Amino acid sequence: MEPTMKKLNLFDQLNAASLMLVSPEWPRIKAARKAANSFETPNVELPLQTKMIAGRQIRLAEAGPMAAPLVVLLSPFPESILSFAGSWETLTTNFHVIAIDLPGFGASEGDRHDMSPKAQGDLLNAIFNDLNLRDIHLVGPDVGMGAALSYAIHHEHRLLSMVVGNGPGTPGPFRLARMISMLGRFGVMRWMTSLLGAGPLIAFTAKLGAIRHTSNAVQIDDYKRAYSGRAAEVLHWFEDIRLKAAGLAERVNEIDIPTLVFWGELEVMFDVSNAKHLDDALPNSKLQILPEAGHLAWSDQPEMFASMITDWVRTEHKTPS
Repeated sequence: MEPTMKKLNLFDQLNAASLMLVSPEWPRIKAARKAANSFETPNVELPLQTKMIAGRQIRLAEAGPMAAPLVVLLSPFPESILSFAGSWETLTTNFHVIAIDLPGFGASEGDRHDMSPKAQGDLLNAIFNDLNLRDIHLVGPDVGMGAALSYAIHHEHRLLSMVVGNGPGTPGPFRLARMISMLGRFGVMRWMTSLLGAGPLIAFTAKLGAIRHTSNAVQIDDYKRAYSGRAAEVLHWFEDIRLKAAGLAERVNEIDIPTLVFWGELEVMFDVSNAKHLDDALPNSKLQILPEAGHLAWSDQPEMFASMITDWVRTEHKTPS
């Protein structure tokens, strides 16, 4: 018997709406959403598998020609690798793609001790070693950006280039930093999240972070199942988010890997000005702003996101022969 699909119900939507009332950016995002050419993300089936890697059950998807350049995609929060559905077919036609749910995120095992950029960078190092990956073009949006930057800073890396955006890596400004930090810092907020479940958090992010796209039913089901019973633990990632971001910002100038910084022009979680700050701090970088895109820019502009990565890897940073 097929399990019942989990949906964003009225309870989730009402609780998300209450968070909107204290979000000063909501009127601007609401207007942009109304004016945008909206669509539902197509249901593309990723070849999901789970492996014991770095001492944890890690979910990943792998496809594309083995001889093609290797592109590794890191999952965002509160979503999973299924959020790359809109770009998957283009990317796997051109590249050998491995999408990884970061430890503690998506459907991968993890706990509160994994909830920092440093811990995630260390785990990425272990994952790449276990999978024997090298010559990697690493794509890290959202929490994946913190993981990617930390990996590049602290480890003898195996990267040819990085593509990062819409995440922590500069001192700010973060327009919603106070709210985000409260979610991670105060036990009562984590208790409420534990009580209410992941639905309101997913709905809130979808409302405030998406301009053009709506997640499909399969994605919503996956996100709710992924964070069922552990959303409160994951919120430890956001505890002292400013300090964590500042810690990365102090050392990003050490990263000499070719890096493409992308940002949604209507990002409100991490202000779009952070993109310019990061681009200025990195010694070997390029900046691209995605129009009509919010915090979930890879889903708002999936074709543009795939083309951006394709152009970056093919024309600017080819794998050495």
